Amino acid sequence: MKNQLVWYRDWIFYGVITIIVVIDQFTKALVKSYIPVGDSWIDIGIFSVVHGLNRGSAFGLFQGYTVPLIVLSIIGIAAILYFFQRQQYNSLPMRIALGFIVGGAIGNLLDRLKDGVVVDFISVGWWPAFNVADSSISVGMVIVAAIVLLGERFGWGGCSPDEEGNSHDS
Repeated sequence: MKNQLVWYRDWIFYGVITIIVVIDQFTKALVKSYIPVGDSWIDIGIFSVVHGLNRGSAFGLFQGYTVPLIVLSIIGIAAILYFFQRQQYNSLPMRIALGFIVGGAIGNLLDRLKDGVVVDFISVGWWPAFNVADSSISVGMVIVAAIVLLGERFGWGGCSPDEEGNSHDS
């Protein structure tokens, strides 16, 4: 029964994805509705809310490569979904982390599919502007790295209690 998913495993993973996508798309819609492109709204010290358009990937890399970025996003999302189904790390932190990554990837993919650009609006100091989806991907990656590097120490690395004894060593 290793490949059969426990109901809460799907619920947590897909619930996190849904929450991230909804928050990401809602905040981007607010920015698009109330802040003209290139303007800022709040300026508090090094923090500001801006309306920027990113035609590339993280940090503005690969500008103008919208179609390849769409294809790579779809491949990445599919790979993570496949990994989620096959993973040996099925702890709660891993399900949440993968949900953050997929939710963020879907949020930015939706922008690219709708508008050909990703809306970035959070600006902190000299760091390039980013959005909720970017933050979710980053947080998810940090959690995954922590699980892979430190998971067993904190009890995050093994099978869930429902799947203990059902693993197949081959």
